[in-house]
Amino acid sequence: MSKAIWQVFVDFGIMAILLLIGQFCRAKISIFQKALIPAALIGGILALIFGPRGYGLLPLSPQFGVYAAVLIVVIFAATPIGDTPSKDKVNSKVIGGMFFNLTGIAILQYAVGMFLTIYVIQFIWPEVTDPFGLMMATGYYGGHGTAAAVGPVLESLGYANMTDLGYTTATVGIVGGILLGIVIIGWGTRKGYTHYVTSPEELPVELRTGLVPAEKQKAAGRGTISAICLDPMAFHLGLILLASMLGYYSSAWFKVFTKATINYGVPIPAFCLSLIWGLIINKMLNKTGAMKYVDRYSISRIQGMSTDFLMVSGIGSLKLSVVLDYAGPLLIVCVAGFVVNWLWFIYIGGKSSFSDWFERNMMVWGHATGVAATGLLLQRVVDPDLKSRGIEDSGIADIFNRPLIIGYQVIPPIIMNLYPKSGGVIVTWATFGVVAIMWLAAYKFGWWVPSMKLQKYDHSKDAA
Repeated sequence: MSKAIWQVFVDFGIMAILLLIGQFCRAKISIFQKALIPAALIGGILALIFGPRGYGLLPLSPQFGVYAAVLIVVIFAATPIGDTPSKDKVNSKVIGGMFFNLTGIAILQYAVGMFLTIYVIQFIWPEVTDPFGLMMATGYYGGHGTAAAVGPVLESLGYANMTDLGYTTATVGIVGGILLGIVIIGWGTRKGYTHYVTSPEELPVELRTGLVPAEKQKAAGRGTISAICLDPMAFHLGLILLASMLGYYSSAWFKVFTKATINYGVPIPAFCLSLIWGLIINKMLNKTGAMKYVDRYSISRIQGMSTDFLMVSGIGSLKLSVVLDYAGPLLIVCVAGFVVNWLWFIYIGGKSSFSDWFERNMMVWGHATGVAATGLLLQRVVDPDLKSRGIEDSGIADIFNRPLIIGYQVIPPIIMNLYPKSGGVIVTWATFGVVAIMWLAAYKFGWWVPSMKLQKYDHSKDAA
């Protein structure tokens, strides 16, 4: 037991060093700066090359990929804690348009991924199982965190290699999302679609290197608890781990309970229930007036740190043999994912924002190819002062988006497990039905206006 605990210490120590190396590469090597590759992605690739799945030079434990499944529980638990959204900005066509834009692309990825798997990929590779169709949305919209959450659930239901496939699509999504995002920004500036910049080439130094200059550095959170009594970071970590532990034990209890009552252990993932407990704790903090002692920035930093370690663990534990075995299906799904995202960007995103459509939709593009941080990064390139409200409105839309997305992470695997022969078909067409209903609602409420032309800006007048 003592040796196992020290191995955990070694694993996290090595991952931390790899993150530092990744940051050094981002700060000093121009190719990483131009491609805007995150330090965690660099660290994950180094773990894959030199870890137990590669040359075995790093003394990482063979099971260090399991950390990702644990960290995703922490990430989801932290999501609602300390969040106090403004209600006065919720009821509007602007938020409705962002909700449809942000949520619709996620559901469409599920629908297209399932359709391609059942009607194209299985025709060529019959051995591919139906849940492979979930990998487009799991990796692209969900990112490494969702892959860490959904993959183990599918594998527990008997579908092999889903975690590795999810990590693969997530890695392709985040790399391709950033690289293609920069290409799209270049195209948009040439076409006159960008409002606040005329060229994306001169980025702020902190975006290129990841190092914030001294004059731009800000305080990292508020000290809401006296350090004489309890370190503020320990207090915030305690809140997150409380929700995480409640989610973990609730998941285990519910599976035992349903097995005893209906003879089928319903596998509600721990990450899903940790989110629910996070919401409950957040509600209690608001009701009791204790919210004034919660610093949302500190919660976000713990969540961000967990995400970085999750990426290193997830990417570093990829089984390359599985990636090669599924190379053909992965190629189809990954290419189709970018095509779907691009068409949505133009025909939906361009017609669901009444101003600054290009800047706002870079946030959606980032969401749809991996993580919100990618969207924030790309939006900062075209909207340095964040005037377009893409971040704020996407955050409000996420409040309504979250239950539906969580539902799609939990329900389709259960349906396909209960109905092995027809479950995939049911999920496919039911999901297309959800997309159609959302589309009709967006049209009726004016969230999406198909006759709207893509707004252009004449920067020559600004120069004059």
